[in-house]
Amino acid sequence: MFKGSEYFYYLMYAVGFFTTLFINLKTHDRYSLTKKKAVVYTVCMFLCGIVGAFLMADIYNAYCVRLGETANSTVSIFGAVVFAPIFMTVFFLIEKSDVLKNLDMLTQGVYITLTCAKFGCFLDGCCMGIPYEKGIYNPIVETRVFPVQICEVISMIIMLVLTQIYIKKSKNVPVGFNYPLTTAVYCVIRFLWEFMRYYDETMRHGFFGITFWQGMCVIMFVLSAVMMTVLKIRSGKTKNA
Repeated sequence: MFKGSEYFYYLMYAVGFFTTLFINLKTHDRYSLTKKKAVVYTVCMFLCGIVGAFLMADIYNAYCVRLGETANSTVSIFGAVVFAPIFMTVFFLIEKSDVLKNLDMLTQGVYITLTCAKFGCFLDGCCMGIPYEKGIYNPIVETRVFPVQICEVISMIIMLVLTQIYIKKSKNVPVGFNYPLTTAVYCVIRFLWEFMRYYDETMRHGFFGITFWQGMCVIMFVLSAVMMTVLKIRSGKTKNA
């Protein structure tokens, strides 16, 4: 955290985008896509993620107001996890292209950008951890706090490596499994680290006894588990047909 870090926060989004674009251009053949398609899909996914992030911020602000708290969220990158795949699914259906295979390619980009954005949170000093005397000094609150953003970044890097190895090496993974698997793992990570993030008591226990974001993690985990189950069942029926 340092002076001018707000600019680095937005720079991290750009780092996430170009890292994703580079990877997708290297792996587009695996998904039967041309380089042009890979670029178009990557740009569209990124734009959908931005829209989703603003939309989620509006939802969160409405939630804060409902609890009588100050609504000050401008953007929430978690919205990219929720809404970007939905928007892109509609796009792929209109285009009449392979929804599941395309989402498989784009999944890692969502979480690479999310990882970069979370590091931007650390630089900007937002989404801070609970007060912790052995933590990192946060000039915004003028005290030492637990480095929860860095912990999330490290956890998500490990998550991306392990899930992609599993997807690549396993012989029984159906098409379309990448997004729900990665999302389910991320939701567990985010849910647990939320206990180390700072909230006042109203916000910490406002969503059925947990935070708003933990509630979103539960919802997304359940939906991801359902999607994985459906894909597994459908894949088994296809093999037996």
